[in-house]
Amino acid sequence: MKADLINPFLAASFDILKRMGKTQATRGQLGLAASPVHGDEVNVTVGVTGDLLGQVIFCMTEKTAMKLASNMLIGLPVVTLDELAKSAICEFSNMVTGNAVGELGNRDIICSVTPPTLFMGKEVMVSATDMNFLVIPLQTELGDVKIYIALREADG
Repeated sequence: MKADLINPFLAASFDILKRMGKTQATRGQLGLAASPVHGDEVNVTVGVTGDLLGQVIFCMTEKTAMKLASNMLIGLPVVTLDELAKSAICEFSNMVTGNAVGELGNRDIICSVTPPTLFMGKEVMVSATDMNFLVIPLQTELGDVKIYIALREADG
């Protein structure tokens, strides 16, 4: 995957974590993962369609998700991952992917995002047909977030 396709996702992740998650992030070592990948306790997938096709998956522990949701909900205490907290985590994932896709649009790579889907369970496996994932590990004071990105140019 080309760096010019990944950099908007990095920039959007740092920006949304700072503005909405009220935390700073540092990037760990980028890696590649064959499909399917093992999720974490909380996983959100957002599809990408248009000039690029694929998916972006956000994975984190339940503890990290609750802290991030609390910060996104302007400090509302989150003691369980209820529907409101899950909605906040989905919105985080949607904002990161949407902002990245918006930046790609500024480069004449026109894409849309599908609604986020949250699923829970550490034993969950996610597949992107015939694609490997670029793995972006992010460390924050709230906990770690791994972003798996599998994108390819649309045929045509």
